[in-house]
Amino acid sequence: MARIAIGGFQHETNTFSPIPATFADFEAPDAWPGLTRGGAMLEAIAGINLPAAGFAQEARSLQHELLPLAWSSAQPSGRVTRDAFERITAMLLEDLGAGGRVDAVYLDLHGAMVAEHIDDADGEVLRRVRNLVGPGVPVVASLDFHANVSPQMATQATALVSYRTYPHIDMADCGARAARVLHDLL
Repeated sequence: MARIAIGGFQHETNTFSPIPATFADFEAPDAWPGLTRGGAMLEAIAGINLPAAGFAQEARSLQHELLPLAWSSAQPSGRVTRDAFERITAMLLEDLGAGGRVDAVYLDLHGAMVAEHIDDADGEVLRRVRNLVGPGVPVVASLDFHANVSPQMATQATALVSYRTYPHIDMADCGARAARVLHDLL
């Protein structure tokens, strides 16, 4: 059916923490995979309770082709360093730009990421993706339900879908719901 780019950049920032989230923190695997790109990303997240994993499984069942970008997360901490934010966002945009035509974009975000130089970091990721794909391409993101949803996030995304449970036992389900929302939009 459609060709959908899939990527993610997750961080829950505590602006009171003096410990920043560095690029190395996003590279290192913990309970979740470390920074991965391309086809390796889909393999790394498969079967894990992550929104991107649920999205990928549901989108495939709906017969969509996936263009894997980059996916990363770091443990909750202080602000994301400028270096980490710019490098990871550049990877997402580079992979999206090099991937050719897409019919839609899905991003696995947290919704409470703050960078050293950008307070609304998730909104900035969405803005840069929107600038690359244009106004006619649906962009859907999944978020934690305590996301700091900004006007920029709401403006740049076509739809935002959040978890419904705490503890977050429904992250993959949220991704699957995002896939169905995007399927309906298409």
